[in-house]
Amino acid sequence: MRRTSTAGNMRILLAVLALAIAGCGDSTVSPAIDKMVAPTADKPRLGLFTSLPILWAGNDALEALAKGETSTHWAQDALRKNYQLQLIDLLEVASLAGLDTLVLAQPRALSPAENVALDNWVRGGGQVLLFADPKLVGDYDFPLGDPRRPLDTVLLSPILARWGVELLQGGDALAVRAVPIGGSDMVVAAAGQFRPVPAEGADCDLSHDAVLARCTVGNGRVTMLADATLLEDPVGGEGSPAALAALLGMTRDAGGNQAR
Repeated sequence: MRRTSTAGNMRILLAVLALAIAGCGDSTVSPAIDKMVAPTADKPRLGLFTSLPILWAGNDALEALAKGETSTHWAQDALRKNYQLQLIDLLEVASLAGLDTLVLAQPRALSPAENVALDNWVRGGGQVLLFADPKLVGDYDFPLGDPRRPLDTVLLSPILARWGVELLQGGDALAVRAVPIGGSDMVVAAAGQFRPVPAEGADCDLSHDAVLARCTVGNGRVTMLADATLLEDPVGGEGSPAALAALLGMTRDAGGNQAR
């Protein structure tokens, strides 16, 4: 099952906008990236929990392999440069133990036990960067129900409510714009919005037209983006690594100096 032509148009729009943004900036590396780089032996452990094809091949994988055209997702390269990257498929005490930071990128729905384990880990001092998109815009060939297909709509209401926000539905799929993140302009498409809700031990600050939420939850921190367009693009633009680095910087820096 394929998406409608709107998804194909979306990919063209994203490519054009990414090129336009790249042309407006310089070619220097963002300071946010430099701050994340650590010696190999000292790289912190980063967990990745995702339904997006970041650590595995996406559409047309066998054809690309036959042609010798396979390449890794840009975000995988960026994360491995600065972290010991660990793929996680179950959120529990054992898998979360020892992680410095956890990236939840359009994750599947969590079980009650996973919600409890994740919330306890964060409140105990864990750091989470969450990409929660209410409406993915990418074009995926895999049919509904195929485990390789990313979740079109993120389903995380229980844990979001525990962390003090509610995720609202995104707008028109053609609503593409750039938002300033750190020293880069990041493309979002049909982005959702967060709305604060009362939650014990949680305090959230919303910005960027409520597309971004930064929350203190107990002794931990959670940075949430109501969009996953940055990671839907497997190639990435010139500013993509800097935008990801800035978002991770917000998560790891209590002062929030990466925000602009």
